[in-house]
Amino acid sequence: MKKRKIEITNFWEDTAKDINSPRKIKEFLNAANKAYDETKDIYVLLSALKLVAVAKGNMSSLARETKISRKSIYNFFRKGSNPTVENLVVVSQNLGINLHLDFAQVH
Repeated sequence: MKKRKIEITNFWEDTAKDINSPRKIKEFLNAANKAYDETKDIYVLLSALKLVAVAKGNMSSLARETKISRKSIYNFFRKGSNPTVENLVVVSQNLGINLHLDFAQVH
């Protein structure tokens, strides 16, 4: 399958303004997950996590609650970043998001 790039547009930011309930956050993250499945671009997922973080508060409080420096939090969400699995789990859990692995058959 050929990778297809997708740019995070105003659609995502406009959508983030509306993710003000657990149900809407779940729908938003499911849409981001589908976009990631199509593109294999990790930035799609990181951008979605960032928008959920913004919808739930601010980066300073996220940094404080996760015990990750504010600078590292901003770098975590930066395009081209390569966050550690540990930080990905800590940030996701703090946002109320459970990560799981899924088996994908390789052809």
